[in-house]
Amino acid sequence: MAPADVFEKVKTSEFYRYSRQLRQEVDQALGYFHDVNQQPLVAARCNRIRSVRPQTAVFRGMIGHSMVNSKILLLQRPKVWWELEGPQVPLRPDCLAIVNNFAFLLGGEELGPDGEFHASSKVYRYDPRQNSWLRMADMSVPRSEFAVGVIGKFIYAVAGRTRDETFYSTERYDITEDRWEFVDPYPVNKYGHEGTVLGGRLYITGGITSSSTSKQVCVFDPGREAGGGAGGGGGAGAGSDAHRTRAGRGPPAPAPPGTHAGCWENKSKMNYARCFHKMISHNGKLYVFGGVCVILRASFESQGCPSTEVYDPDADDWTILASMPIGRSGHGVAVLDRQIMVLGGLCYNGHYSDSILTFDPDDNKWKEDEYPRMPCKLDGLQVCSLHFPEYVLEHVRRCS
Repeated sequence: MAPADVFEKVKTSEFYRYSRQLRQEVDQALGYFHDVNQQPLVAARCNRIRSVRPQTAVFRGMIGHSMVNSKILLLQRPKVWWELEGPQVPLRPDCLAIVNNFAFLLGGEELGPDGEFHASSKVYRYDPRQNSWLRMADMSVPRSEFAVGVIGKFIYAVAGRTRDETFYSTERYDITEDRWEFVDPYPVNKYGHEGTVLGGRLYITGGITSSSTSKQVCVFDPGREAGGGAGGGGGAGAGSDAHRTRAGRGPPAPAPPGTHAGCWENKSKMNYARCFHKMISHNGKLYVFGGVCVILRASFESQGCPSTEVYDPDADDWTILASMPIGRSGHGVAVLDRQIMVLGGLCYNGHYSDSILTFDPDDNKWKEDEYPRMPCKLDGLQVCSLHFPEYVLEHVRRCS
């Protein structure tokens, strides 16, 4: 039933005529459904999902070299995989951003009319309240193998590439306006990096530059943006073509640690160069898992990186932790029950994985088989924790 139809029924109620509180709540609800763009930023009791426990949700990626457009997978108690009935995931994204229990899928690759995969500029928003997808404004340029982060009312998209060129541009999405604008660009062309927000700043680690796999760590501070920081306008020259790509030009030399240009500042490098890894914030620190640590461009050979590192932003220092049992890239990560889960990916025995590893940050130990294997072997999957209402969870199908 549409919100307007609900209002037509409610306004004839005696309770509505005589209850000021009810009228205020109805007006608030109608405003929520009227301003669709604003919904992810409205954190009120009336629109909060009443679920005790979040679900681990997997937006599927690739099986080998085949794109998977399928429904959302959920890992529920008692440790069983379910497939959520309803619309299919509309995009094989490279990036996932969570804003107050709304999921934004951004970019990645899609099949073009020529039968080849091409970088995508598409953005979709998922609402678990309605189990529905909404197409949002496209990014200014198509991007794959890039990184994103959410700060305030903005989603930042950093660098990446298409089939023809590598980017250094950074743009941000204004959730309330459904609009993208360019901001201070990343210092170098890069793809295959990872991004996570911690303490209101966006950290970018690793990736592939024009010369090699990188150990670089760079942080974006929106407080340095011209025009008032995270709530102000874009940086100087925002929107100009110069901020999009450096096609045909070499990148500038990176600044030394501790220095910064504009909004970007270099931090202490990781112990290992890596790309296509995963990073997650947990208890005020950044944890980095796996990836590819060597790429031989002449032969396109790579070497898996099983190592785990943790970054302390107060000390600006990286510490090596226990390595994964086997290196992998293109995996997903999520926090569940104070442990960090690593799901799927391409392992460096040459096989795609359906296994789930769990890492205990307190004990610095890895465990296997704590959770059941995924229903299929996936690479490039996006994973997060979301709350779902009970009426949506009633429509799940157990995976074989």
